[in-house]
Amino acid sequence: MSNLETAKARTRIGDRATAQGETERAVRRGAWPVTEAPVGKTTGWWGMMFFICTEAAMFAAFIASYYYLRFATDGSWPPPSDKLPHRIVPGIGTGILVLSCLPMFAAVRTSRRNRAVTFPLLVLVTLAGTAFVVLQAIDYMQEYPSSTPSKDAYGSLLFTLTGLHAFHVGIGVLMMLLVLVGMLARGFRKPQAGATLVMAMYWYFLAVLAVVIYFTVYLSPYVM
Repeated sequence: MSNLETAKARTRIGDRATAQGETERAVRRGAWPVTEAPVGKTTGWWGMMFFICTEAAMFAAFIASYYYLRFATDGSWPPPSDKLPHRIVPGIGTGILVLSCLPMFAAVRTSRRNRAVTFPLLVLVTLAGTAFVVLQAIDYMQEYPSSTPSKDAYGSLLFTLTGLHAFHVGIGVLMMLLVLVGMLARGFRKPQAGATLVMAMYWYFLAVLAVVIYFTVYLSPYVM
């Protein structure tokens, strides 16, 4: 390559570097609008997915233990000293939690366009989660003293499975309250789509888990 061609190549490279530097400085000053959307999933999305997978593995271990003891135990299940579990109150709570996925889904859809609509939808989901926790506490009063966490394996698994799930729903309610407070503090100006989507992932997980636990703990003793 001749000296003239080398000089031209260096000039073109220098021009590109100068243009790129000017563009970056314009973006930092806000004079050049950024229109590209982020590519791929956010860190919050991956973090919540990892959390859901670890929690799903933990609940799967407890549910497997329940069925193992159920079929390894000679005689009736629950044991004769324990009454059959009450189904109505926990059934209502499970239904409320599952139905709350509808306003949660709507909140995700509206979080990018009309965040003023997202707020009451999330309030409705928060109230549904609170109602579930309250109904679970009422069910414990029904189960006690026939079944207790320290009485036998059946009572231990009943309170462990349902208690862990209710605890996770309570965490979900607190997380939802933090999102709502953030929306109020920002005056609905900044996007809340990311936080709403992450919360929805967790809430759907809790709803599916509620159905599995309800069948395992409250229905299977009647049908299996």
